[in-house]
This record gives sequence, structure tokens and C-alpha cells, in this order.
Amino acid sequence: MAYSTVAAVKRVLQMEATDETHDTEIDECITSADALVDGLLKKVNLTVPDSVPQTVADASAHFAAWLFKDRRGPEAADVFWDQAHKFLDIYIESEEETSFVVGTGDS
Repeated sequence: MAYSTVAAVKRVLQMEATDETHDTEIDECITSADALVDGLLKKVNLTVPDSVPQTVADASAHFAAWLFKDRRGPEAADVFWDQAHKFLDIYIESEEETSFVVGTGDS
């Protein structure tokens, strides 16, 4: 299951929802973006739960937008990379806080 959707990536890219010209490419970017999310989370011993949190879905959509834009010229892509990391960082921080709270109550 993908963490984001073609429609979500189109919203990030400010593309017309009805324009299907790049749907296949965007879908491929989502696959790569999700692998990137998985790899970054693995570095901190986290995974994405079955019910994908909104921050992870947003990170995936922004990473996919970054990949899509980067193919056309990296100068316009960095903003999507930065936003994706902000969303993913919030998810990681919230999971670490939850883990800490749960772990401290088991004495």
C-alpha cells in the first residue's frame, strides 16, 4: 500500500487533478518516495504502521513531488525535499515521545 496518492502529489505540485498526463510517472515517484521514507525510518528503528499517519502521507507526497521536479531541474525541487523532511521529522519526534512515555511507565 502506498503512503500517498497521485492526487495528493498533484495537489503538492499544484497540478490540475483532471490532467492525467503524468500519472504513471507520479505513481513511480510515489513508489520511490515510500522506499525513501522506509529507509529513513529504518535508520531510527521505526516503521510505518498499517494505518498511515497523515505526517507520513504528507512526507511521501512531498518526496514524490521532489523526485518529479528533480527530473525536470533540481533548482525547483529543494522546497519539496525540505518540506518532506519536516513532515517526517515530526512523525519521528512524536513516535520517540510516545515510546519514551510508554517506556517510563513500566516500573
